[in-house]
Amino acid sequence: MPLVSVVLTSYNHARYLRQAIESVLAQTLQDVEIVVVDDASTDDSPQTLRAFTDRVHLVQHTQNRGTYACLNEGIALSRAPQIAILNSDDVWLPSKLEKQVALMEQDHRIGLVHTGFRFIDAEGQPLSGNPLGVRFHPNPQGDLLPELLTRNLFITSSVMFRRDCIERCGKFEESLFGMGDWDMWLRIAQHYRVGYVPEPLTLYRIHGQNTMHQRQRMLEDDLWIHEERIRKRIPELLRLDGWRVRRAVGIALAALGVLYLHKGESAKAREALRESLRHYPLRMKTWVRWLQVRFR
Repeated sequence: MPLVSVVLTSYNHARYLRQAIESVLAQTLQDVEIVVVDDASTDDSPQTLRAFTDRVHLVQHTQNRGTYACLNEGIALSRAPQIAILNSDDVWLPSKLEKQVALMEQDHRIGLVHTGFRFIDAEGQPLSGNPLGVRFHPNPQGDLLPELLTRNLFITSSVMFRRDCIERCGKFEESLFGMGDWDMWLRIAQHYRVGYVPEPLTLYRIHGQNTMHQRQRMLEDDLWIHEERIRKRIPELLRLDGWRVRRAVGIALAALGVLYLHKGESAKAREALRESLRHYPLRMKTWVRWLQVRFR
């Protein structure tokens, strides 16, 4: 049995696919299997993948099923106790898997390990600044459930997690379009600690086809997670970690209010903001937003 299963999902990324797979084959940790699920690509991806049929377990769909259905299928076909996800437009540096496995073996309370990352452009050149415009946690390890309740903390291609996490927390939510990773990390963090390798061993590629550019569909995912994974589970969450979780729940409900404002649903926005203030009344920004929408 291999030590790590790499699950790579791909859709119309022929331009980047070879480099992604070669970055797995170049890992210093060689006890690895690679499962590639091509989600009915219409570009040259099938031809590119044929060059690797002796090194990967390849599944090619005839109909597009979506990222998280492909991930679930790839995980079901894999065998190793550790699972690492690689998006087909991203790249790993050679020591990534070796250092993640070493950290997991040091502490069996850790269910998920991620690494630092760098941004690259479509040509593979480094990008400076923060092109995603997202804040990242300064010390992303330990008990991260409160922080994950307020935002996603990890680049998906940087993550390795134990197979036990899937067995305990369930599969990826296939109805989601682009935030199913955040949904999964939330569930894992409820039961496990998070480890971090503070080196930029993952290269995250920014190009015009990134999922993050599908704003409306991402908004719907965001709304679903806030309602289904956070709001409906508040009593369960509050039993876990008192004040830190209560503060995070308050911030998450304020974010839900903003999401409803974007949808033009003022009454739902007011209720979410009011509920936010019940849990965390010390946040001035939430008071300002609630006053702004109170009489809409």
